[in-house]
Amino acid sequence: MIIFIGFSLVYIGFLWWSRFHWNRISVQAPPEPKKLTFSIIIPVRNEAENISQILSDLENQQYPKDQFEVILVDDHSEDSTLKMALQYLGQSNIQYQVVSLFDFGLTGKKQAITKGVERANFEIILSTDGDCHLPASWIQSYSKMYSIGDYQMVAGPVKMCADNFFTRIQAIEFAGLVGIGASSLQSGNPGMCNGANLSYKKSAFNLVNGYEGNFQVPSGDDEFLLQKIFKLYPESVGYLKDKEGIVETSAKPTFGELISQRLRWSSKWKYHKSSYIKAMAVLLFSNYISELVALGLVLSGVYRPELFIVIFALRWMTLYQFGVPIGRFFDHKSLFWYTLIIEIIYPFFVVFLGLASIFGHYSWKGRSYT
Repeated sequence: MIIFIGFSLVYIGFLWWSRFHWNRISVQAPPEPKKLTFSIIIPVRNEAENISQILSDLENQQYPKDQFEVILVDDHSEDSTLKMALQYLGQSNIQYQVVSLFDFGLTGKKQAITKGVERANFEIILSTDGDCHLPASWIQSYSKMYSIGDYQMVAGPVKMCADNFFTRIQAIEFAGLVGIGASSLQSGNPGMCNGANLSYKKSAFNLVNGYEGNFQVPSGDDEFLLQKIFKLYPESVGYLKDKEGIVETSAKPTFGELISQRLRWSSKWKYHKSSYIKAMAVLLFSNYISELVALGLVLSGVYRPELFIVIFALRWMTLYQFGVPIGRFFDHKSLFWYTLIIEIIYPFFVVFLGLASIFGHYSWKGRSYT
């Protein structure tokens, strides 16, 4: 029980620390944004169901069409993604390029982004995924951000859309992860960001040699690049805390798809060189292991339940308080009860993922990985 108390104090302290740094993030939009140009890179694979939506979102941007281009990079799609994209773009007034990795004998998301950066005509890169929804103000929000200071990289907010109990739990839990990523970046210890909403200078990407050294890892195109650029430009990486820049993506509809997604996310932690990220992963896993052990000792009668209940309540209320400003930013409701549910199920979920990421395998876009 003493170990559980110790980890709980660290857990509670970390959540208050994260809330503090989230509240420190502020962006003052300039009265007149600069006229900036952007190259928007969208790596896609088997996105026939979504490709028309994201291209429509780009066509509806409240930003001059001559000040951005779209670079669609197809990663060996096995459906009609490429055909549908060419048909849509051919009838639009968007400046665009369509690139196929098949023509270069390359595969994988990192190779797709690298090829997109290589083909980019403009210095500022925006990247997103083919299954996302972009607000009409998306490019404009980045234009405001880059007009404020000389940023080399800007991480943007991503929101999961939900329509039932299962997906709402995912959405609120994901918002917490986004908040921790933003807070860590604000504190000077970058950890998580999301490739569904990310921007950086082409020159910075080339200067850090892109994904060199990480191509063997299927995921992590966002976080590995963040670590590299932050190391070179620690004062020039920011977070876009702007509701008008929120990119939306769908929560996973089934438990199997959720597990596969989270295995993909958690499997990359061991490849990080950041001591902060490694310490975070170990402490997170140990924290929830200690909670499960303490629960087992209470249920077996070794300890009385009163102390465990008090500590659990403190953890829950801290999680709720941490989530309040983040939930307000993403317009999430019913945080009080959803954070209780998350606090109950998360120890089992995290421990399972921690073990499975070492010994298990997952599938992503029709490909299997171990």
